[in-house]
Amino acid sequence: CKMLLHILLAAGCIAAVTGDSNILTGANDVIVARGLDGDLYSTPFSVQFGKKDIWLPRSGHVVSMRVNGEMVPLSMTLNSVGHAYFDTRKVVQSNYRFWSALLGVADPSSNQMTDMASADQLEKLPLNNGINNIEYQVTTSSGSILKTSGNVYLVNSTQKFVISDIDGTITRSNVRGMVLPVLGLSDWKHNGVVKLYSLISEQGYMLIYLSSRAIGQSDNTRDYIYSLREGNYTMPRGPIFLRVDSIFNAFATEVIDGNPEVQKIKIGRASCRERV
Repeated sequence: CKMLLHILLAAGCIAAVTGDSNILTGANDVIVARGLDGDLYSTPFSVQFGKKDIWLPRSGHVVSMRVNGEMVPLSMTLNSVGHAYFDTRKVVQSNYRFWSALLGVADPSSNQMTDMASADQLEKLPLNNGINNIEYQVTTSSGSILKTSGNVYLVNSTQKFVISDIDGTITRSNVRGMVLPVLGLSDWKHNGVVKLYSLISEQGYMLIYLSSRAIGQSDNTRDYIYSLREGNYTMPRGPIFLRVDSIFNAFATEVIDGNPEVQKIKIGRASCRERV
């Protein structure tokens, strides 16, 4: 898992942003494996609730979790830009305070927030081998109940992976691969890619899908990937990791700057020093 974290960091699927332009809600998938020391390890729990769904100041809202429909004794908290984190403080203030959130003083210091679950926290999740559904839920101070979901993949430490980009690799164009599926034109893919990936999966490899799309596009991206078909072949199920950023920044990097790989390397290097 540690090697996998390096790859995901370098791909830009694990990142931090400071501006609050996060409009959409979404979550990356998670991979969990048991190490040789007996402890569970995972990729980050990257979750975002956007302004479209929570118009109130988001800092301090509690994010509860369900795994395979079962409520678990584990929660996260939203920060001022709508990203969920595990609070590492021994004493945690779990009540939402509007004025503290509005004034921007509700977040703990950066070293007290993490999206990495500890081994003890991971043990609280009732995971089955393979694919598990995870649902993140926020009840706002106004009484609204908001949800987003993803998948948790519990794998063996010996699991083999093939990592693939989505835009420009599965799709035939980086830019149009990001835009056309949103417009309902979901077959903008390379011919033969579904059959190829299916044959790879049959050899015992798990596909991991990476994209520079914003995390708020997670539901659309999963629907797009798993809708692809060629004859009797369907796209193999596998973890999907998107850029933890706003849709505006993601689109600007892909379309305006035209150099998503530069941003991925830059963010990956900085994140590796902090997290791995």
